[in-house]
Amino acid sequence: MILEISLHSTSDVDYIEVDEYNPDELEEKMNNHEIQSIKIGNNIYSRIDLKNIKILEKELATDS
Repeated sequence: MILEISLHSTSDVDYIEVDEYNPDELEEKMNNHEIQSIKIGNNIYSRIDLKNIKILEKELATDS
């Protein structure tokens, strides 16, 4: 799955490939003031720098 990540510190956008994405878990981390950084894919971001995270491409389930 490919995520589009925008940051407060730049107008650039990152495109990150991840195997798993749990938006509820990520939201909890982003709102936890005790956490300083968050790993997404192979990148590490400052919690306060993360602006938006959006799914761009998701694998389609195959019909059985």
